[in-house]
Amino acid sequence: MTEVFKNGMCAPHLLNRRQALQVGVGLFGLNLPQILQASAGPDKPDLSCIFIFLAGGPSHFETFDPKPNAPVEIRGPWKPTSTNVPGTQICEKLPLLATRMDKVAIIRSWQGKSGSHSTGSQHVASGFAPPGKQYFPNFGCLVSALFGSRVPGVPPHLGIPVAARYTDPPGYLGTAYSAFDLKGDPQKPDMELGGLNLSRTRFENRLSMLDQLENLSRLHDVKNSQLESVDKFTDEAIAMLTSGVMQKAVNLNDEPLNTRERYGDNIYGRRVLLARRLIEAGARFVTINQAVQGGLFGNAKTNGTWDNHGWLFDSMMSFAGRPAGMPDNKRWHSYAGPGNLPQLDMSLSALLDDLEDRGLLDTTLVIAMGEFGRTPKINATAGRDHYPNAGSVLMAGGPVQRGVVIGATDRKGSLPSTRPWRPEDIATSIYHALGINSHQTYFPRLPRPTPIANGEIIEGLF
Repeated sequence: MTEVFKNGMCAPHLLNRRQALQVGVGLFGLNLPQILQASAGPDKPDLSCIFIFLAGGPSHFETFDPKPNAPVEIRGPWKPTSTNVPGTQICEKLPLLATRMDKVAIIRSWQGKSGSHSTGSQHVASGFAPPGKQYFPNFGCLVSALFGSRVPGVPPHLGIPVAARYTDPPGYLGTAYSAFDLKGDPQKPDMELGGLNLSRTRFENRLSMLDQLENLSRLHDVKNSQLESVDKFTDEAIAMLTSGVMQKAVNLNDEPLNTRERYGDNIYGRRVLLARRLIEAGARFVTINQAVQGGLFGNAKTNGTWDNHGWLFDSMMSFAGRPAGMPDNKRWHSYAGPGNLPQLDMSLSALLDDLEDRGLLDTTLVIAMGEFGRTPKINATAGRDHYPNAGSVLMAGGPVQRGVVIGATDRKGSLPSTRPWRPEDIATSIYHALGINSHQTYFPRLPRPTPIANGEIIEGLF
């Protein structure tokens, strides 16, 4: 027998999908954004976020936590370099970021839980360690559900080229709150609405686009579970087609050549520049989910990784030549451009400068992190393996303190030597920066009240 509240309404978690839609997601006539907004509070700063996910897991030793006094098999061949913040050193292969450490905060006592790409990524992207199949949504999807679009024709949450690797970004919220993915080369990106490709985002062939919107409406007759997402996708697609805002935002040729060159004349640099343009156009949350173009795992075109189990010091700097001593059975994707570190150094430095120059750094939260760090000991193939016990996170913008280092790891970079800050704490801090009280904002549709994050705000970050 169906459980009934005192007012005669069925318990929302006992309704089927169609019944839930008929009563407004099954919670007293409210839709999902209204439910979340009701619990988030009325006073919310209107901040945006660029989440740079360093897919594959970057080495903290070769980025923001060098260990010059460790044994050589731990410290590696590269040295630390001083920055424009006295007493703070980072890897010498990040010279541009070294002159911009006064704009960022580095969390060195970050600690994950899983050494698996999938579960580690899901934990980092949502703040919840997955119990199995991902259930909880990634940050951008939750922000999208909470706030909706800021500007008509601009989706609230975009993924470049996808919202997240190894994860199901909307989780239990469903496809209605999926990100809009901008795939391919940023010079000619493809837009996807819930898995339906809407052709080039320049929208040159509007009749073809409208034909595809008609196809969207036919989903009503196919899957009841997609009723909500069909309406949402159709409305947002029409807004994008008619407003012209997205067409302008994705046209990187509007940027001066010297600006494009500062970000890096490569696919990764263009993607970071595109993220800035999307935020400027009114997007709330942009997830950049790509590392590099070449190496052992990249395809030398549109994707790549920081998963440097072997030949790390070659891959980090350049993919132009095959590393010496690499076995013939290893496939190497050559790419004439720079490797991981120069790409990150150029693009992130240019992004911080541009946001500040345009008055957007105070209203845009920037995060750069992967799903875990790398092992202290360099392995037999001159690489580092998965290591969730220690890593580094960079944050900047919005209310984040500038020029600070939070926490530390031990001499070998193997464990935090100060209080560890975990994915739950990162999640809580991100929501706090965006003006959301995560402890008093609850996921709807669940049978018992569940806060959107259960960590603590990182001490000294704000």
